[in-house]
Amino acid sequence: MKTIELVRPMVPNNKERIFDMMEPLVRLEKIDAAEYERIVGEWAYSYLKESKDYYDVVLMGGSSDAGRDVVAYLDDIYNRYDIYQCKHYDAPLTPSQYWIEFGKLCYYTYVGEYKIPEKYYIVASKGVGTKLRKYIENPATIGPELIKQWDKHCGGKKQILSEGINLTDEFKKYIEQFDFSIIKDVSPIKFLEQFSQTNWYKYHFGGGIKKRPMPVKPDESLSQDEKKLPYVQQLLEVYSEEDNYLYGDDNELKRNTNLFNHFTRQREGFFSAQSLKRFARDELVDEGEYESLKKQVEFGIADIYEKSYESKLERVKSTTGKAVELDLSSAEIQDIKVQDKNGMCHELVNDGRLMWSDGNGDI
Repeated sequence: MKTIELVRPMVPNNKERIFDMMEPLVRLEKIDAAEYERIVGEWAYSYLKESKDYYDVVLMGGSSDAGRDVVAYLDDIYNRYDIYQCKHYDAPLTPSQYWIEFGKLCYYTYVGEYKIPEKYYIVASKGVGTKLRKYIENPATIGPELIKQWDKHCGGKKQILSEGINLTDEFKKYIEQFDFSIIKDVSPIKFLEQFSQTNWYKYHFGGGIKKRPMPVKPDESLSQDEKKLPYVQQLLEVYSEEDNYLYGDDNELKRNTNLFNHFTRQREGFFSAQSLKRFARDELVDEGEYESLKKQVEFGIADIYEKSYESKLERVKSTTGKAVELDLSSAEIQDIKVQDKNGMCHELVNDGRLMWSDGNGDI
């Protein structure tokens, strides 16, 4: 079976719909074929591929897709799978529009192009019409009617094959015995419910960004991992130079209340920024949105950071103070706290883009 790897979709260029409140079903009816195709790709990538039911999900694209759009494998040997046939039409699907797809399913499994799927799902932008639904709900009626409709919808030239397909006695018997109960449909409401569980949904159907959870506060004492972070090591060096005392960890800082309180605030800012980064990663599809905020901070504090100061601590305080005053711009991230802006400065230190101390200070 020839397939196309399902790659991560492109980040949507249009982010204006994120906060749109139009009824999703109404929006789905207005979406054109090109956008529907993008939505199907995003749904397959972010919902089906992440589903516990499937080992892998691939696309069957182009004119040679043999009547398939999405193939979802149920095992790691790629032997069992479901097929999702996705259609964009201006009205609910009718039998006359779908006989050719039933014909493809029968013909290509008959000649061994691919095995009969476990389930065959019809995913249509405006759903399945009443007449087609009657066939789906009464699968034993599909085979006999497909045979009647074969010459009109399936057997002619360029309908399935360029040379046409004759309904031989053997093939006719295959259709008569075919188990059409594998055919199901995913209604527009069900499709939207599934798609709404992904980060891509809001870019097409709105509804806004989820409420950001409260940032996790740091523990009272530094963990072993925190002690290794560049911003922590550099701040301890800054405090050592400021107080003319070699501070090895946060517990020793308690001897100077002001320095300890300052360090506690910096840790809180760093943890807040880290929580915002996780929120952006989990909620948004644009992995660069948070990095864009950090670059705005880096640009906004540059002049203050580069000034000459009597002490390194004064540089830290002036730089982080300027950061919290910045008005950051993001089309997607709305809840940006002053602690986040402070913490981004320390992330820049961890990234090597700022430096609180070069490690050469004398005590």
